[in-house]
Amino acid sequence: MYVIPALLLVFALWGILDGEPAPSTFFAVVCLLLILIVVDFASLTIRVEADGVHWSFGFGWPSGELRLDQIQTVAITRTNMLEGWGLHYTIWHGWLWNVWGFQAVQITYSGGRRVTLGTDDPQGLRDAIERFRKDAA
Repeated sequence: MYVIPALLLVFALWGILDGEPAPSTFFAVVCLLLILIVVDFASLTIRVEADGVHWSFGFGWPSGELRLDQIQTVAITRTNMLEGWGLHYTIWHGWLWNVWGFQAVQITYSGGRRVTLGTDDPQGLRDAIERFRKDAA
């Protein structure tokens, strides 16, 4: 995931040093942006706290949150290859926030809307959300 943008950046910088500044500079800027995007979407942090569930990708953006009183149900689920990874809407799981893998927790909230958070510990995440919901009630 990191190798291809990094190699492209090296070739762009080589072009700049070799006397092709205009296209190579543009290419280098595009490669740097790609590297930043890859790094940002390489990790997803999910926090369950007394006020709600908070999640964000690498640099803290994009991010999302739900108050505990908005949550109707919490269920362990699996995503599929067609849904892929990243941040996007799916017909099966609503808004999907996922870095890799297929394990996830689906949260149904106000109005039947859904958000699905990919995690390598779906049982732990579900239990934490339910524990905080119980304490808040």
